[in-house]
Amino acid sequence: MKNIIVLLSVALLLVACGKEQSEYEDLLAKELSKDQDVLDYKLDPETLAECVSDQVAGDVPAFSGSPVFESHFKGYKLFLRPEDPSEIPKRIKQSEEIFGSSKEANKARLQVISHTMFCIPQVREKQERSDKLFSFGGDE
Repeated sequence: MKNIIVLLSVALLLVACGKEQSEYEDLLAKELSKDQDVLDYKLDPETLAECVSDQVAGDVPAFSGSPVFESHFKGYKLFLRPEDPSEIPKRIKQSEEIFGSSKEANKARLQVISHTMFCIPQVREKQERSDKLFSFGGDE
């Protein structure tokens, strides 16, 4: 019985921390759906956000389910464009607290940009392969 309780506790913890990543992914997809490059290249913002989120998760110096993992994804959410621009200085300060310093927060932000630039061609290629797979003879 004790083992079952431990397993359930671990499972709930993993789901809860996966929630932070999932929320980040949803917010990122919403932001990307307004991005001009995403619109110009007709990229699926959800697929792009999933790719970026997965790449970002690989940068977190902890495993999914740990408080550090959850905290870092809260920090990554702070990098997203706020509705009210006056919130930007507050968000910068919060991200610096989460990542430990201004330098580390800037490094994390640059990693997100780098992952986005990595994922754009990946998603584009995936969509092109999918389009070719489902096109027939004179469909073009």
